[in-house]
Amino acid sequence: MQMRHRIGIGLLLLVAALLVTSCAAQPELVEQVVRETVVVEMGRDVAEEAEMSKSSAPAMEAPAGMGSAVATYGDVGERMIIRRTYMRVVVEDTDAMLARLQAVLSQYGGYVSDLNRWLDDEQPWATVTLRIPAENLEAALGIIREGAIVVESETSSGEDVTEEYVDLNARLRNLEATETEMLELLAEVRRNRGSADEILKIYSRITELRSEIESLKGRSQYLERMTALATVTIEIRPRQQPGPVVQPTRWNPLVTLNKAVRALVQVLQIMVDVLIYLVLFLAVPALIVWLIIRSIRRRRQP
Repeated sequence: MQMRHRIGIGLLLLVAALLVTSCAAQPELVEQVVRETVVVEMGRDVAEEAEMSKSSAPAMEAPAGMGSAVATYGDVGERMIIRRTYMRVVVEDTDAMLARLQAVLSQYGGYVSDLNRWLDDEQPWATVTLRIPAENLEAALGIIREGAIVVESETSSGEDVTEEYVDLNARLRNLEATETEMLELLAEVRRNRGSADEILKIYSRITELRSEIESLKGRSQYLERMTALATVTIEIRPRQQPGPVVQPTRWNPLVTLNKAVRALVQVLQIMVDVLIYLVLFLAVPALIVWLIIRSIRRRRQP
């Protein structure tokens, strides 16, 4: 590179010398040519130096927050989606369907997060909530559909939380870096025998940072769990079966006698209650009126 510059300068000086010899009577023209030659070479040197410094200079780093976000999104790879499915199915046997769901969980992984089973008209109904790995969701739903007589309704939804997850991790990295700096500052203040007030302020700030970090970690872990496992809620209804025309019952005379005695006691209790009311509301007022009339008659007698 320098050799090429020297050759160029030599050629330009040679041209300038020829012009000097041919234009000795014009000194102003010679001075202008030499000046332009020097300027051109200086500009070329400056441009090449700038190019060399640009190529050798380190790449400009992105801001801390943005760099963390971009790196984290690269780590995520694919979108993080919380998947939820709700189904209402009609089956031949509710308990058999529950056993089928257990087999699905054993095959594809997951667990039962909620189960509610009850009897309606002596037939079992159930509502069950499953957590199934998201990558096995469609295969599991296919087996559930095959085990039902009719799928009355099916609703699926997905919530994209990729941006929130990326933002959480970027904020988490920044807070952890700040916490490290605050811990180093605290150690330095203690080595320099700083005041108690300074130490308490730094320690208070570290406590706040730790609380924010734990909160962000909890939210990040929650999003990871929710996206890793899909939620499937199934309402299971058995097919209506005709009931018996006559309900089978057993006659027990002791039970009938017990009911009769209980009814008799209740009737006697009612009669005693009525008698008490009659005494209070009729006999007592009548006695008071009779006493008043008798007193008045005694006063009128001579």
